Amino acid sequence: MVNDAPEIVLLPGLDGTGDLFDRVVPHLARAFRVNVVRYPQDPTLGYAGYVELVRREIGSRPVYVLGESFSGPIAVLVATQLREQVQGIVLAATFIKNPWPQWFMRRAARVDPRATPRNLRDAMLMGSYSDQELRNKVEQIVSALSRPVRAARLRAAAEVDVRRDFMRLECPVLALHGRADWLVRKSPMQRAIGEKGRARMIVFPAAHMLLQTRPAEAATEIIEFTRSSAEENYEA
Repeated sequence: MVNDAPEIVLLPGLDGTGDLFDRVVPHLARAFRVNVVRYPQDPTLGYAGYVELVRREIGSRPVYVLGESFSGPIAVLVATQLREQVQGIVLAATFIKNPWPQWFMRRAARVDPRATPRNLRDAMLMGSYSDQELRNKVEQIVSALSRPVRAARLRAAAEVDVRRDFMRLECPVLALHGRADWLVRKSPMQRAIGEKGRARMIVFPAAHMLLQTRPAEAATEIIEFTRSSAEENYEA
């Protein structure tokens, strides 16, 4: 990829490792300089801390930002704060307000994820779209994730609400969601997209982990989105 290609910054899901972007990155690299952010395993960080971390990573560069799952609110807040420096955001399988009742997410924060049957967890994350390699990778990441960090992130998600920030966004927005995602329901994001200008949503035949199970299709839509938004900005 040539050096003058636009940069896209990828913000990871709840695991924070960025390792689950390995399938979509090669497809995105056809059109972008790809920067994968990796979060520290620090249980004291809340959404404000992650936003500051991402802002430091971006510096003064013009970028596109993709927020997956847990990181959707981070992408929204970063774009709100950096304004025209963020040329567009992609919200993948994510939310702008806590996706489940607060009591449920607080209870989930106390559960050892290793106690959840692997088949049930895989069904929630990947549905019928998984493969053995991906299932093994998810198992490794779940086993390595610090329980205090996971609990802190779930508690942060239980409290988050960036709907007002989302409506104030001036940059183009693309939302990607799986039709069979029942971990994060698509209907709240559909409503938000419908109320917002310069925003569109694409629904894939996928469960929650659409970037991992539909990487080529997702990357194609992201590339087309950034090209069309760049043309809009040029014409404006």
